[in-house]
Amino acid sequence: MPIQLSRRGVILGAGVMAALPAAAAPARRGAAHPAPAAAAPLADAHPAEPPGLDPEAAMQRLVDGNARYAAGVATHANADSARRTTVATGQRPFATILACADSRVAPEIIFDQGLGDLFVVRVAGNVVDDAVLASIEYSVIHLGSTLIMALGHERCGAVKATVDALAGHGDDADRGTKIGALAALIAPAVKAVPTAATDKVDAAVSLNAANAAAEIFIQSPPMRQRVMAGELKIVAARYDLDDGRVTPTKGQMPA
Repeated sequence: MPIQLSRRGVILGAGVMAALPAAAAPARRGAAHPAPAAAAPLADAHPAEPPGLDPEAAMQRLVDGNARYAAGVATHANADSARRTTVATGQRPFATILACADSRVAPEIIFDQGLGDLFVVRVAGNVVDDAVLASIEYSVIHLGSTLIMALGHERCGAVKATVDALAGHGDDADRGTKIGALAALIAPAVKAVPTAATDKVDAAVSLNAANAAAEIFIQSPPMRQRVMAGELKIVAARYDLDDGRVTPTKGQMPA
């Protein structure tokens, strides 16, 4: 179920959905999205600032930062007391990263960014539920992020646990917990892995990130409208724990 990206943002592959009406989207598995109550913008929005970074420029900034990190020449910019003072009264992150909560996957570090540069939402398995989607929507609508990246990672424990559970080898220690809620959101990616895949977990990691990117596009009309207007880009990628490189799940990031 690939996601392909063009200059207009995200184009869903046939494996994700056959067709998407311009004014409607199907309900997400296991959750409904009632119309949210009106709310005043929060204090850290910057309505008077110019539009956010161009989506392509935002992508390149992530690519360049990851290249520095992977090569061992990270600059650690925007991490000093002067930057802290600058962003203390407001934020204008150029990109939003939906990442796994894994302690080895810290977006600010692996993309060599600093305070106020990234709006980061982290949850085991980098899955999308209502709270996650609301956080992402806030970052775009009120803070000006122009790029959303759903970031999976090599040897993801949440994905592996889902693979094991679906194979009938779930961990008894998870009984009585809410861990199954994560597995339910990851399961579609695991089930979509081709039977010929040599590494089912690794294949599911990429599909799960692609699914998360698709969920954001499908379930959020404001995000979808911005993508179609060329104001926002949604991509899916994976992080390699061994070499530190972030690569696209289906060709979204330039080499």
